[in-house]
Amino acid sequence: MTTASTIRRRYVTAPIAGKAIGKGAEAGRLVHYRVCGEGPAVVMLHDSPRSSRLHTATMKMLASRFRVFALDTPGYGNSQPLGLIDPAIPDFAEALREALAALGLEEAPLYATHTSAKIALALAARGGKMPLLVLDGLSIPDAPAPETFINAYMRPFRPDADGAYLAAEWVHARDMLRWFPWFSRKAESRMAMDAPAPEWLEDYGIDLFSAGPHYSDAYAAAMRWNPLEDLRTVQVPTRVAARSDDVLYGFLGKVPVDQNDRLTVERLGSDRNEWLDWLAETLAGAGAGAASPPPPEAAPDAKAGYVDLPQGQLHWRRNLSGSGRTVLALSAPTTLEAQAWAQALAGSRPTLVPDLPGFGDSDPLAKPDADLLANSLAQVIEHLALGKVDVLAIGLAAPLGARLAARRPDLVETLVIHGAPHMDIDAAFNAACCPVIPFDAHAGTHLHRIWHMLRDSQVQWPWFDGTQGAARKSAALPEPAQMHAALTGVLKQLPRYGDCVAAALTAASAEKWREVTVPTFVTLGDDPAQREAEEIAGLLRDGQTFVLPASPQEGAAILTAMLGAAVTAAS
Repeated sequence: MTTASTIRRRYVTAPIAGKAIGKGAEAGRLVHYRVCGEGPAVVMLHDSPRSSRLHTATMKMLASRFRVFALDTPGYGNSQPLGLIDPAIPDFAEALREALAALGLEEAPLYATHTSAKIALALAARGGKMPLLVLDGLSIPDAPAPETFINAYMRPFRPDADGAYLAAEWVHARDMLRWFPWFSRKAESRMAMDAPAPEWLEDYGIDLFSAGPHYSDAYAAAMRWNPLEDLRTVQVPTRVAARSDDVLYGFLGKVPVDQNDRLTVERLGSDRNEWLDWLAETLAGAGAGAASPPPPEAAPDAKAGYVDLPQGQLHWRRNLSGSGRTVLALSAPTTLEAQAWAQALAGSRPTLVPDLPGFGDSDPLAKPDADLLANSLAQVIEHLALGKVDVLAIGLAAPLGARLAARRPDLVETLVIHGAPHMDIDAAFNAACCPVIPFDAHAGTHLHRIWHMLRDSQVQWPWFDGTQGAARKSAALPEPAQMHAALTGVLKQLPRYGDCVAAALTAASAEKWREVTVPTFVTLGDDPAQREAEEIAGLLRDGQTFVLPASPQEGAAILTAMLGAAVTAAS
């Protein structure tokens, strides 16, 4: 049930700020945000390396009084990075200006904490139109940190082919919560704070891994930026606050209130409920009467988005290069294989890759169900007004593509099955495919278990079978960045990541395959996932086999030609 406190996630496309570099810069930059509530609009920004998920509890508490927008800073959460080398705080401020303009929120009061406090202040001091700026925790050092310190503190986040970075990043994350600086592991450097709750650490880890190599972009920029000049010149009413348990509390005494009458300082206690009451009253004083803008229309050429469904939201990404029908690519439990094929097909066919329910940024179904999942996919196709699509269903996701084609043949022109689970498998196989992986707040072993499961799935079928007969002879290991993205998607919904596989396996039966009536091509090859290809094709009303290598790089041209031939035959 949708309520005022139901948080929805959205994207808006903002112009590229500054001197952006990189392919596709002219198309604009995706800004990801969360929104909930009723009433006048307010905006919340997060610290580094967090994302808007930091504010979810606060958003729900404020939802009865405000329409709350929480934005992901460029390079964090799901927002695209700036595309600049060593971006500075004014670069982030300009990006914030463009994002607020795209959302119609330039005149909404703005709350920012830690890193984002410097970003928001820089915008306010450079013509920002917000009626009130609330800065919760603002670092005002006597001098910017030396580059040697910044380089040591912001050591590169580099996914590697062996997964060794997982242990290094987990130790790094834990040490940042114990010492300052984290690399000075001495008694005198120990921070006066208790270890966080496991739930907090899990959320922090998700945000850290979501930012990945960009985790230091705004973080390092904030370390290099002294906000004193902005504080002296800002003309927006600005409240600089901190709670007594905030490591930045001591900087409140350096706010130059004697040099700018637009500044006030608020020293707050450590009680969160009292802080929340203060924040609500402060924002209400500035936002009274400020209308909440209507949500912007999704751009027809958007590269990512959400579809609102009864069970929650389903997240999708697409590539619009190429011509002809869109290819809907499905893989499970992650989008690793689907994204690889979508990348290989880019330029020849438009592609669409959804996060299946329970993985990444798609909300889970109440219970795993192949037909409900197929209905969700149908709603995505209809939402994007794609007409008929070609479906490429890979491996464990093959039965889901088949259920979509069986239930909604009006939306599927051609179905391609590229590997499939065995028919009528047992519960043991089901459990082994997506084992329960508990979050390990101490040693981070969950990271390694996910990594090796995903890695093994690329070289043997099924991933837990180490026999010679299970070896995938033509498979290649993905690039570290691709592995990292898949791992992060599992982290986002660790208890539910296997739901889509469980749903698919309930539909892996001869009876279900016989219900497919659309033209279907089942791929042949030397991959163990293709062993039942001829049997599956024989069950279909309009099924045939063709040879396709397991590798997307080797098979993309063959698949494109085959689908092109299917288009010609259909017309």
